[in-house]
Amino acid sequence: MHFDALTLACAVHEMREQVVPGRIQNVVMPEAHAIAFEIYAGGQRHHVRARVRGQTVQMNLISAKARRGDDPVIPLLEQLRKYARGSTLTRLEQPDPTERVVVADLAHGQHGASRLVLELTGRQGNALLLDAADTIRGLLSVDTGSRGLRPRATYMPPPQRDRLSPLQCTAQELQSALACSTRPKAWQALTQILAGVGPTQARELVFRVTGTADAVTSALTGQDLWPVLRDLWAPIHDQKWTPSLVEEEGQVVLYAPYRIRCRDGAQAVPSLNEVLDRTISPDPYSAARTAVQTQLARARRQVQRRLAAVQRDLPEPHAADRLRTQGQWLLALQHSLQPGQTELEIPDGETEAVRLQPDRTPVQQAEAMFKRARKLERAAVILPRRIQDLQQDQAYLEQLELDLATARNRPDIAAVREDLETAGLLRHQGTPRSRTPVPSPATRPRTYTSVEGFPILVGRNARQNDHITFRRSAPRDLWLHVRDAAGAHVLIRSAGRTVSPATLQGAAQLAAFHSGRRGENRVPVMVTEKRHVTRLRRGRPGQVRVRKGSAQVVMADAVAPGWEEVTD
Repeated sequence: MHFDALTLACAVHEMREQVVPGRIQNVVMPEAHAIAFEIYAGGQRHHVRARVRGQTVQMNLISAKARRGDDPVIPLLEQLRKYARGSTLTRLEQPDPTERVVVADLAHGQHGASRLVLELTGRQGNALLLDAADTIRGLLSVDTGSRGLRPRATYMPPPQRDRLSPLQCTAQELQSALACSTRPKAWQALTQILAGVGPTQARELVFRVTGTADAVTSALTGQDLWPVLRDLWAPIHDQKWTPSLVEEEGQVVLYAPYRIRCRDGAQAVPSLNEVLDRTISPDPYSAARTAVQTQLARARRQVQRRLAAVQRDLPEPHAADRLRTQGQWLLALQHSLQPGQTELEIPDGETEAVRLQPDRTPVQQAEAMFKRARKLERAAVILPRRIQDLQQDQAYLEQLELDLATARNRPDIAAVREDLETAGLLRHQGTPRSRTPVPSPATRPRTYTSVEGFPILVGRNARQNDHITFRRSAPRDLWLHVRDAAGAHVLIRSAGRTVSPATLQGAAQLAAFHSGRRGENRVPVMVTEKRHVTRLRRGRPGQVRVRKGSAQVVMADAVAPGWEEVTD
């Protein structure tokens, strides 16, 4: 999918009809190089998102309210909050239909007129806020090159590229450009010679002329191409857009502001912006979630490297004893050694021969062997403990990944990052702390009520698991957790009273559903009284040990039991 200039023209036309004139109520940056606006127009709120840089540049109306990302506040955002928030959007235009540049005029009651320029040009994309004299107030990225884009400088538009305009070129100019092109495929040649034409549009043009999207350049003539090109770009003048899309397994794989003919299964749609909205993650916190996911992946790789290194250093069983025995035999038989002897055979028939070191005396070599044996003995005690700690860290990271996947808001996401840093698994240097307050472990867990009236608590994350298990429970309450997987601690506050099979099965379903095995059938869930559950020695929050033989296993499908969560 390619967001070219013609696609932008259609999107801007649809946006203009809905948000101009409109009042800008909020401005956020959901991710790096992306800006989102909340605009009140026509008696309702609209949300516009523009990503100006990268391989997925795009500008469109979005259905969900955009949330700010985890990136630090940049000067441009501060300028937009001052000059754009509270202003009236009076104009939204694409000055040159062949360029991916959008201009928005703003009128602020206190600060006067401003102009926002969005250059959706890929790697060099930018967003700039100008005053009435086209002086740059703020911008996304300073350009020290030929354009000299920087605060308080006069704005200079992007330079014109040496390409033919689809709106002005002639058939003869097209033929001449095609003849000079060195690209083997016709669609590649068109993206090289025509301004505002992306690969998707170029394939469509070639298909409409030749009947195949992969025709060679020599099969295309300017005389045949010119009327097709003029017809495809006609909506720039008459605004009669016919957007369409191609879906595979419910996912949008291709979209265009015209009826797609080069792919089977194309469907006409009433709005291109609705299609573009579907290509954006429906998760309003996707940027913040992705940032923490990257940190979790980095921590996991680091723990895996450490674990592999410790396992390599783990001595073989009885290695220290064998080495000490060799040293003792070396001392005992040192007087029998001959000059130039390289190996000492041990007469007991069990101990391996000792390879002699010519640069050391037998006493020196034996002392070194005893010293090495002592290190191996210490390693045999310390390294298994270290391996256990690292394996617990791996399990804790699995739990944090599940916590992140099920986080419902920014504080929940921030809590995962805070847990990662508190555990010492995230280097703080170069990583700014989250500005969002992290919820305490006492944040209310998911709560349900059984048919007998028993409260059932379900932890939302690792710290909440720890909290409900060790601070909200009584010794005879029933405790549930999916076996051998990350997941929520579930507590039936029964205080030793009899729990019906239906309640037990429903709680087991909750434990399986809120685990890493969600969606599976027949998931084993451990059930025991809380008094048999203790914190794991040197473990992380939420890591526990269940007394051997105390738990029964209930098989449950990892689907929601249909109980309504208590919200009071």
